[in-house]
Amino acid sequence: MGIAIGVVLDQADTPGPGVRRFVKAVVQDPRFELCLVTAAPAAAGRRPALVDKALGLEARAFPAPDQAPTDMPQIAPLPETLPAGCDVLVDFSHTDAALALAGAARDGVWRLSAYAPGAGLAEARDRAPFTEVTLTKHLPGQAPQPASTARYDTKFLATRNVALIREKSVQLVIQALARLALSGADEATPDPLPDPLPDPLPAALPERAPFAAGDLPGYGLRTVSELATRTLNAVGERIGRRPGMFELRLGHGDGLNFDPASGVTLTPPAGTYWADPFLFERDGVLYLFYEVYDYETRRGHLDVGRIEGDRLEPLGTALKQPHHLSYPFVFHWNGEIWMIPETHAAQRLELWRATTFPTGWELSATAFEGVSMADTVVFERRGQWWMFSNICDDSFGDHGAELHLFRIDGPMLGRIEPHPLNPVVIDTTTARGGGRVFEQDGKLYRTSQDNSHGLYGFGLNVMEITRLDMDGYAERRVRHITGDFDDAIMACHHMDAAAGRFVIDVRRRVLGAPKPTG
Repeated sequence: MGIAIGVVLDQADTPGPGVRRFVKAVVQDPRFELCLVTAAPAAAGRRPALVDKALGLEARAFPAPDQAPTDMPQIAPLPETLPAGCDVLVDFSHTDAALALAGAARDGVWRLSAYAPGAGLAEARDRAPFTEVTLTKHLPGQAPQPASTARYDTKFLATRNVALIREKSVQLVIQALARLALSGADEATPDPLPDPLPDPLPAALPERAPFAAGDLPGYGLRTVSELATRTLNAVGERIGRRPGMFELRLGHGDGLNFDPASGVTLTPPAGTYWADPFLFERDGVLYLFYEVYDYETRRGHLDVGRIEGDRLEPLGTALKQPHHLSYPFVFHWNGEIWMIPETHAAQRLELWRATTFPTGWELSATAFEGVSMADTVVFERRGQWWMFSNICDDSFGDHGAELHLFRIDGPMLGRIEPHPLNPVVIDTTTARGGGRVFEQDGKLYRTSQDNSHGLYGFGLNVMEITRLDMDGYAERRVRHITGDFDDAIMACHHMDAAAGRFVIDVRRRVLGAPKPTG
């Protein structure tokens, strides 16, 4: 018998996409059993009436996407006590009535801060670099116990920010339930991570004043300004002049010890950008594979060149498809050269084999049909193969906040075993892949993106993997690089290194625009 889970909803709200995804996940997972779905009466006066009216107008003008399953079990009236054997009560209502049932559940009441009244509004008002969500556990007579946290890139529209954090943060609950099932213990708190090195992002966030009626004029002006900027950017993209385009920087160094300011710039032709670079050495020649994004077609394809000193000698197109391609992860295995490009637009994972290196490739295997995956890498560690990928299963098309780990039997992907704690990382500042996994000085590292501050590719991380097994996963950030190394750069988000050289991609700052700051 699985972990018995009860769910408490807010009687005043229609179940949103986050709630519906959570209930579906519980019903479909053999580790869990849904024992109750009920609703509690909403508390009165949770938000100023004028704020509610303004946000209601915003939601109607700019409705948040909703692609979650629509079916829900029958919602029962709030009982005086829980069914016998209920282990966890997940409370989406944030009412005192739900807390009153904490003593009837073995592991108490669990709450996501994203479902608290007003959550996510102040961050949108203040243009916060990210919105933090906390999962807490409530037991009778005890202070609430934080179980886990996640950071999500803040949406500039308040109602969309609320919708985003509510839909995506249910993964925190699923992960904590999976940890409870894996341990068989009564404790939902994750295993502690190693003490991290100094991190430029604050560990404890300052308290924000609630969104008030007096904030509406300023918030409205900032929103109109942001909408105008995005409209101009969209027009610029159609004519190949979108600001903030990616280009490459090439320098000397390894995966840990590289200076992004020392690199030489490799500039793409007009109407394109270059991103997601991977280096590959063969027979003493260093090759560079990279995405070429064409603003006219609004699709990417993969080109390859040869590194000669500090120059890139183009060799042609490596791979081009009717759909978008990026992230050409090239690696050596079993005496041959392989590539796993990003093919999320095709809704599957593809493995390609070099037939005439570096421009001839044939499709060798596919997996994950119907799944939107980004920035996939495979690697071998002590005789075992693993795969990282960023999977999107939400209404916003967001690949940036969840890292999934799989144990595999090799690059051909004949046997794929999801990690029981997937997604093993839930955080927009560290989750998305930013290059290959590499080993240096006996330690294992992966590069990842920091997609906070409302900016895709705000920063680049080097993460040391400190635990890798099917019972747990842990990592810590050992480097964090943003665009502050060059006044002309506002962001960077990908790195690779080989043969004593490194390459990163960077985003040029919009002329006259302020640089994002941490």
